[in-house]
Order: sequence, then C-alpha cells, then structure tokens
Amino acid sequence: MTAEDLTTVFIPGTHVSPDVFADVPVPLGSSAVGAAWMENAQPCTLLNAAAHAVGLAEGAPCVLVGHSTGGAIAATAAFAFPDQVKGLVLIDSGPDMRGHATVAEMLDELADPVDDEVLIRHARRNVPHGSPEEWIDAMVAYARRVGGAPAVEVLADQAATDLRTRGTLPRLPVEVLHGGLDPKRSPDDAAAWRDVFPAARVVVDQSVGHTPPLEDPVIVGAALERLVERVRSAT
Repeated sequence: MTAEDLTTVFIPGTHVSPDVFADVPVPLGSSAVGAAWMENAQPCTLLNAAAHAVGLAEGAPCVLVGHSTGGAIAATAAFAFPDQVKGLVLIDSGPDMRGHATVAEMLDELADPVDDEVLIRHARRNVPHGSPEEWIDAMVAYARRVGGAPAVEVLADQAATDLRTRGTLPRLPVEVLHGGLDPKRSPDDAAAWRDVFPAARVVVDQSVGHTPPLEDPVIVGAALERLVERVRSAT
C-alpha cells in the first residue's frame, strides 16, 4: 500500500473547525479531507462522529488524525470500522477523561445559549498564552456557529467512555503526539493510549500546547508521515 492509496481524514476537537489542520503537510500524492463532525453527526456521539469521518473516505482505506475529542472519535472508528481504518495519529487526547482538567466545567457551561465569555475562555485554553488573537477569534466564531448542544452531547459521551473497555488492537499502527504545554491533558493521558493500541509510539513535544495542528503544523505532518510509512511497511 502506498500513500496514494490512503485517504487522510482530519478530525478536530470540540468547538474546533477542520480548518485547524489547513497547514498540516500530507504525504506526497495522498488525499486529505477534514471532518466537520459537529455539524454532521446527529446525535453528536463518538460513534456517529466516527461514522461521519470514515464516510468521508468514500470506502477507501484511510488513516485518521484526531485532535482532542477527535482522538477519541478516531479511536472509536478504529474499532467500529477495522477494515477501512489502517492507522491513527492521536493528538493531545486519551482513552478516557479522568485526567481531563476541564470537562466537568465545560459540561456545566456549554448549555445553549452560551456566553461569548465562556467560548473565549475555552478557546484560550486550547493554545499557549500569547498565541495570535486570530486563532482565538476563529475558534470562538466556529463554536458560536455550531452552538453548545453538540459539544455537550459529545463531551458527555466521551466522559462516560473508557476506550480500554473495547479491548486492544495490537497490530494497528498508531502515532501519539502530545504537547508538553497542554493545560488540559497530561503526558500520562498520551501514554495511556498504549493500553488500547500496544503498538502506539508516543512523542511529547515540549514546545506546543493543546492544539499542535495550529501551533506547529509541521510536527503533526511529521507524525502523519511516520504513520503512513508504518502502514505501508505493514502491508
């Protein structure tokens, strides 16, 4: 299998547009698509979002790049669609939300109508202090457009889910990327993916926070390149 045979599906986190992946380089010759799952998965559960994301590959073998909640969606898809999902890049996520610093607060605050002050505060936690204001503005605009209801639905589902209970996929190639400056998730959350995907390789980059696709898209592209090479070598 070559890169040309694979479709890359980018799956963003909660209240984050697929545009967050716009500058991530993809392997030469491969195709890529972003999953606007908050707009298309109804009800907005991990499984429905996973089905939407994999469906964008139109039956082709795919690799999934999931950020934050998108990581849980990507992992859910690996179990639900094993014949189509050939590998994962999981970014600043984890198999459960026990270590997530803000999920309880988010569930309390995101009932519609959501104040802009709440959306701004949540957006600022997604990137390191001093990040460009246009990043914050874009996240707030997207969150305002999709509303709080789908966020509450998916976060409640994610909070109730421990992906370890699904078993393991020992042969699935998985690259885990974690930002050392992430205030929401810890390196332990990243390492815990090995409980689900024993072949996962974990990289912690101390220069980025919760949203590496925006902060340093090149390192996300490098993780994707490593994954595609592993998928190619395994076939």
